[in-house]
Amino acid sequence: MRLENSSTISAGGSTKSGEQSEEKRLYKRFMGIMPAFRHRLSGETHLSCDEDGSLAPVHRLDTLPERWLSFNDDKTGCTLKKHIEKGYIVMGHFMNQNEATHLLPH
Repeated sequence: MRLENSSTISAGGSTKSGEQSEEKRLYKRFMGIMPAFRHRLSGETHLSCDEDGSLAPVHRLDTLPERWLSFNDDKTGCTLKKHIEKGYIVMGHFMNQNEATHLLPH
């Protein structure tokens, strides 16, 4: 799934317990906050998906385009390239993790 030329905003947040984490995860799903990635230069975004193409509840690297990833020499692990950022799609707009923290209940 892909959205192009989305506007910019942010999301994320830290949790103190597994229970709070689950509560925030449910809140995000209810509010339509979906994990996503954005290329900072082109504005291209990708929703985080499971291998079957369904929306993933967390940020997953393994279903992103390979051109967005840097691989270890032995291809056993990867990281996001420097122009790719994690965030969320909220009401059709991309928000980075910092911006999205303001959407979560405190």
